Amino acid sequence: MKIPTENPPKTSEIQRKVDGILSQIENMITKVTLLHKDNTTCAEKSKATIVNPKNSYCVGDNLVVQIDMFDYLGNRKKYGGDYLRARIFTKVLNAGASGRIEDFHNGTYHVHFTLYWEGKIDLSILLIHPSEAISVLWNIRNSWYGNVDYSGKFTNQNKQTEAKCGFDLNKSEELCEYNDHRDEEYFYCMKPPNFECDMLTEMKSWITGRSKLTEHEASLFDKSSLRVEIPKDFESVIVTTCNNNSDTINKERCRIGMKLEYPSGHFMNNFWIPHACSMKTNHNLEELNTCMQGKVIYIFGDSTLRQWMLYFRSKLNEMTVLNLYESGWAQKIWGIDLKRNMRVSWKRHGNPFISSSYQSCREDRTIPREIDLIGGHDKTVVVLNVGYHFRPYPVHHFIRRLINIRRALVRLFRRSPETKVILKTENLVATSTTHETNSDFHGLIHYFVFELIFKDLNVGFVNGWDMTAAFDAKDVHPPPEYIQNEIDLFMTYIC
Repeated sequence: MKIPTENPPKTSEIQRKVDGILSQIENMITKVTLLHKDNTTCAEKSKATIVNPKNSYCVGDNLVVQIDMFDYLGNRKKYGGDYLRARIFTKVLNAGASGRIEDFHNGTYHVHFTLYWEGKIDLSILLIHPSEAISVLWNIRNSWYGNVDYSGKFTNQNKQTEAKCGFDLNKSEELCEYNDHRDEEYFYCMKPPNFECDMLTEMKSWITGRSKLTEHEASLFDKSSLRVEIPKDFESVIVTTCNNNSDTINKERCRIGMKLEYPSGHFMNNFWIPHACSMKTNHNLEELNTCMQGKVIYIFGDSTLRQWMLYFRSKLNEMTVLNLYESGWAQKIWGIDLKRNMRVSWKRHGNPFISSSYQSCREDRTIPREIDLIGGHDKTVVVLNVGYHFRPYPVHHFIRRLINIRRALVRLFRRSPETKVILKTENLVATSTTHETNSDFHGLIHYFVFELIFKDLNVGFVNGWDMTAAFDAKDVHPPPEYIQNEIDLFMTYIC
């Protein structure tokens, strides 16, 4: 007699989507067994050559550079997966643009550039991480939660206590569960004696500095192996304005609904010039005030979008900024201009949000939950980004959050199709000493996920990933002259 067995639990729609995207990323990562550093990619032994070189080029031409990779012993690499970053630039013009990397998975790469301006153009092609380091970073990121520790503060009238919190705690202990069942997100704290779970009032978190790298693996991240220039057999290229220059064609104004591109434009004299559309640059104060009049602008994200709020605070001199009852840099910022009937606010995105000082968590919500509270109308603008604070965690958390943001945006557009939504990709960090938690490789994976999930939504994109690369930003928080360009693109979308 056959004994009936329990049906296996059904996989939810959200989990199926997470698994599908994870599978795509897994197929992108070159799986390498590290034997010795001598067998890893060496930038100095590799070489860059121009494919079908010419004496001069026309503005708008495509330039293809071939990269052939070799290891430290001078042997040709037979597989791909290296993390490269490519840029063209002319220093005297403050001009720069990113290159698109094509991996042939055999040790050869093509870098595709569009020559946007005339003059002498230099090229930079950096090996950020060899494929062997990428394999290590990917495996470690998705294998543990030891990069970040949490402490929660519980309050009961005049009594307070602290408890360990996190995404992955010992289930044998009595835990407080803070679960969002609809969005399938979860978080836990150890339940302190004589306190209820709903007494959690504040949270802080910090990078632990712990590492899972073996001594052998750590050698892949020493200073001499990071961001190393690949030698070229050429100095620069000469570009002239030709009669058939296609860049002179009038482009339509940048608008919501255009697709996310990489590369998406270039800098000239520190002004961003999109490739597919035209953007008004250097808006004056009167234009900014007119644009913002009557609007309700919600900004949800990390400190790189907080820079937008600081920009508005410095420019809109009739806007009153309310610093509410929170403390610390990550507190909510509200700005109100009664004369223009305008409101703009910045609020940090929900956990994970790394802050080493205690932050109130009673009013914390994830971006999907925040979006669900917005009624929306033709004067409503929603701006959001998420990414950097997810880098120290297994990537499925980031994928799930973006899936839930998309679901929330679909709900918003159903009830208010006229609401404008602007999505910003995360910035390059450029330099970091904590590669396990902050490497731009994690940001590269995030960019792939971001594009996959949002590419067909009717939103506007501010491509911080491309723009900070083209600008050659040295910090995750670029200078004001860069922020001006993000604001100009934002205003082009909404005004």
